[in-house]
Amino acid sequence: FKFSVSLNVSENKHPFKMLCFNSFGEVYSHFLLVLQAVALIVEVRLQRVVPSFHSTQLLQAPKGHYVELNFTLKTSYPTPCINDMYLEVRDGHNESSNLLGVFCGSNISGIVRSSGQNLWLRKSDKFNHEWLHNNFSGSYIKPNLDKVVETQLVLFNHSSSLWCPAQGAPAPVIVWRKNGILVQNSTSVLYQLNITGEKNGNYSCEVNTQDGFDKKRIHLVIESEF
Repeated sequence: FKFSVSLNVSENKHPFKMLCFNSFGEVYSHFLLVLQAVALIVEVRLQRVVPSFHSTQLLQAPKGHYVELNFTLKTSYPTPCINDMYLEVRDGHNESSNLLGVFCGSNISGIVRSSGQNLWLRKSDKFNHEWLHNNFSGSYIKPNLDKVVETQLVLFNHSSSLWCPAQGAPAPVIVWRKNGILVQNSTSVLYQLNITGEKNGNYSCEVNTQDGFDKKRIHLVIESEF
């Protein structure tokens, strides 16, 4: 005889019943099965060498992926930071995108990740570089603020910057607060401010780690120009 199979599944419940029917529509047999839900994170890695470029370069990943840049900067100049030799990385497709980092040094390495499919680079021509970029889909690295300097220098009555180099993949959203009030909410590691009085306020940056928040309070050291 012939038989057919139907599944009766209850939402949000692991057990379900499978019934087998014969050709007369009668229940021939039944089984109680238990499903085990398994969450899988599928990582897709497409590694490519960043081509040589003069000043700026846009790295792109397929939609739904993010870009990871693994870089090493090398130069024979003794003072590359003073000589304006740097690598600038932004989270998007042009120079107006959120800043993910500015790097300088005679021999430094690092990893920067975008929040989406675009990563924009600008560099000095005086650097020799060894760069690889990877495209990732579904890979998650818990955000952290381990590299944040908690005491930062600012100039009185001048535009200054606070830095919060958050780590994670994709690039995490950084929440900046002044006296507990939200002042910026983006993937930018940079917050610009102008100190005009002695009461400069209390500043902090934080990231969502899914099981809570990682937060750093930043103490300002205020100096005058002269």
